[in-house]
Amino acid sequence: MTGLRRKEKEIKDKTEIEQVLREATVGRLGTSRDDTPYVVPVSYVYHDGQIIIHGAKQGKKMDDIAANPRVCFEVDTSEIIPSDDPCNYSYRYKSVIANGTAKILEDSTEKLKGLRLLTEKYAPGKGLALTEEHLKKNWNLNIVEITIQDMLGKKSPA
Repeated sequence: MTGLRRKEKEIKDKTEIEQVLREATVGRLGTSRDDTPYVVPVSYVYHDGQIIIHGAKQGKKMDDIAANPRVCFEVDTSEIIPSDDPCNYSYRYKSVIANGTAKILEDSTEKLKGLRLLTEKYAPGKGLALTEEHLKKNWNLNIVEITIQDMLGKKSPA
């Protein structure tokens, strides 16, 4: 991945980058097929150096991943810093962009683990209650694991 033009804004500490990945609530998945890029917001969890997402088995996101597993993933946390002078408003943020390879999980044990991790992020304390029966009831659900090849963090103010 190409470095930042404004080097002072780069987050160099991997722990801080991973903290952003853990804390953000929405990720944006970028796929590409037939020279057509596509970006979609997704629920996700960052765990053991990988990103896990879910979605219906049918649809553009899964079709794109099946055709081209190279993906880009972005998250950010932010807040607007107001001012009495509207020209002096500012924006505080941290963001992470990761490039990697997506794999649709087929093994039911791996799928259940991914579903449990996702559930724990968004509904703490409820993930362990999920069983193979939940996978059977949600037969149209895919769990996708993204193996990160490289990632870059950025923050402002620096």
